[in-house]
Amino acid sequence: MLGRSLLLSVAVLGLGACKAKQPEADPAKVKNLAHQLIANEPGMSAVRECKDADYANTIPMTWRSLRTIAGDPITKENREAEWINPTQLDAPAIRTFLESKDPTIQRRAAATILAKNAAYLVHKVDVVNAPIALGIKELKIGSASARAIRYERNGKPTCVSIIDFTNDRAKSDWAISVSDKTLIDPAVAKAMRDDLADQYVKHAPGR
Repeated sequence: MLGRSLLLSVAVLGLGACKAKQPEADPAKVKNLAHQLIANEPGMSAVRECKDADYANTIPMTWRSLRTIAGDPITKENREAEWINPTQLDAPAIRTFLESKDPTIQRRAAATILAKNAAYLVHKVDVVNAPIALGIKELKIGSASARAIRYERNGKPTCVSIIDFTNDRAKSDWAISVSDKTLIDPAVAKAMRDDLADQYVKHAPGR
């Protein structure tokens, strides 16, 4: 019995040691990477179109999250608004890196982001044409256009895909039917923002 207890104790200690050895990395390197990805944003037709295989084994993130990691100010442009950059498009390591106040947890997230086999998929909204979602009395279906850009670990872009998406037709028809006053009801505008963000998540590759 004593031998078994000793073996169990050693096993428990071994597990504790394994947990303590989780890889960590300098968060400043993630910030430098974010600056590099932003600086290397490819122009139109500068890289090839992505294929399904290009989305595999990537660390996805929104452009807003990328700018936040870099410490760059978020502009007032609609395409950088929080609602059109849904956190569902961020990898868990990206959310942890941004949200955790624990230095150790943040360093572990940094290690995941900077792993040797890492590649990155940045979701960047280019156009938001959604009047009702923006509280503008122009009764038409909302739409947006975005790009999914794959970057390699060295920060160089490999490929890009265009993602076009619109509000759900039935929900858009509802919003138009109830918008019979001078101003758009804020609750209706929010419903259209939430729906357009949901459509983005549904259509975005690499998930």
